[in-house]
Amino acid sequence: MITPPFTALASVYDAIMEDVEYGAWGEFLLRVVTERGWSGGLLLDLACGTGNATLPMDARGFTVMGLDGSAQMLAVARRKLPEVKFVQADLTSFELPERFTLIYSVFDSLNNLLTEEAFSAMARHVYAHLLPGGFFMFDANTTVGLRDLWENGRVEGWAGEIYYRWEHLFDEDSGLARVEAYCETEQGAFTEVHYERPYDAPQLERLLEGVGFTDTRAISFPEGTPAPADADRIWVVTRHPKDSDPSSLDGERSWSV
Repeated sequence: MITPPFTALASVYDAIMEDVEYGAWGEFLLRVVTERGWSGGLLLDLACGTGNATLPMDARGFTVMGLDGSAQMLAVARRKLPEVKFVQADLTSFELPERFTLIYSVFDSLNNLLTEEAFSAMARHVYAHLLPGGFFMFDANTTVGLRDLWENGRVEGWAGEIYYRWEHLFDEDSGLARVEAYCETEQGAFTEVHYERPYDAPQLERLLEGVGFTDTRAISFPEGTPAPADADRIWVVTRHPKDSDPSSLDGERSWSV
């Protein structure tokens, strides 16, 4: 059975992604923005999925919200973190009453925006939801990364009683990567087909600064040093340009490094 992206997968996502280093990613992005002057405030986990990158921020005492387009993924997140506010909305058109000091997105979620126009629309809404001096930070697969995502274009394994098989193909003509995710569970088997577009550092700088962001940097995990030109995955940190005293940004508490 073929199901839409991030629907049936929600029921097995956490089991398959159990070893993903969400906690280390959270530590990294907090360290990076703190070094640039961030001192706390309201956070938004953009494309939060089942809340795996929301959880470490909540556990550290920050007030964090989550936003995602998948009702099924958010249902898992709400069961996991009932005290957190989660919102279902499109990344390219979301409107929230809150304003944030840090908006972040992890695990190449923004590669699911398949055109520059979609990425720019997302960036405009992020910009509009940041307080003056606020930060936007995310990771992205590059062209190098998506051309050779896995050896032989395939990865498979078991997560408890769940069998999964991911098959990957990069189409040079369209510039898109296609991932076919097949899972067998006690409830039956399903397949989801996902597409990702690569984003490289110069392109991201152009798109982000085109909507008003400033001081955009592509860096490597976990060092935080400038990302090499042949990096398969980069982290990007950028800022709303209207700087103000970070202590005035309604901080819940400061993050110590």
